[in-house]
Amino acid sequence: MSVPLFMLAALAALFTFLSPALASTWLKTGKQTTRPYGHVEYCTRNAFDCRGRSADAALPPARKNLLNGVNRAVNRSIKAAADQTAFGRKEFWTANARSGDCEDFALAKRAKLLRSGFKPSQLLLTMGYNGSEAHTVLVVRTRDGDYVLDNLVDEVMPVQSARMSFRKIQAPDHGGKWLQVTGKTGRAP
Repeated sequence: MSVPLFMLAALAALFTFLSPALASTWLKTGKQTTRPYGHVEYCTRNAFDCRGRSADAALPPARKNLLNGVNRAVNRSIKAAADQTAFGRKEFWTANARSGDCEDFALAKRAKLLRSGFKPSQLLLTMGYNGSEAHTVLVVRTRDGDYVLDNLVDEVMPVQSARMSFRKIQAPDHGGKWLQVTGKTGRAP
């Protein structure tokens, strides 16, 4: 039995309309934790990006069209490659890569979203595991919940739908500090 095309379109429109309401989940953080080595080195080259910052700004709406557009554009503009292949080093983080690994994708997305009006405290590099492999994504903190921009998936997803276990996240109030992820919460930070 086939479903009429207009019903599929109506369901898709309904899901798009309701999706921000479904995303009202944020990553819950705990104590300060270790900084990734690549981020430490990144901060020596980009000190302006790794200092204290205001986390008082009101959380913006999700702006899913913008997030999806940036995620797809960066995913298509960078060729996935290990840092050793792309830069001749075991670990190297940059926002200006033509090829690179997950951290480079996340930093490039962060740079684009900063230029689009998001605040640094709302754009948090986040590390965890995708299966058994270590993985870094960009988490965008909005009033509609935390959203994940991942180089392995073109669609932006709420944190509760992401297929990874989150371990650590940049501190919203300081770009050079990282916090443990202790779970998920339904209350805005």
